Amino acid sequence: PDQSSNYHYQQGAITVFINGVPTEMTRGGIDTKAMFGEDLVLVHSSGVPLPTDEFGYLMHSLQHGEAYFLVPRHA
Repeated sequence: PDQSSNYHYQQGAITVFINGVPTEMTRGGIDTKAMFGEDLVLVHSSGVPLPTDEFGYLMHSLQHGEAYFLVPRHA
């Protein structure tokens, strides 16, 4: 197997697409309020908003290679 394909996984980073832009993110808890502001919500390409806790941290990890969109909270 090609070990270079596991490089990002081993380093704790993943690449996701946010509004079509490849973006490297760390694995684990992401503070969406600090990263994107309080007025935007991260939505999976399936149309499902990603749940956050009361502090703005994602309840689930982003998935490598998946597409997400930032949309206004009060859209």
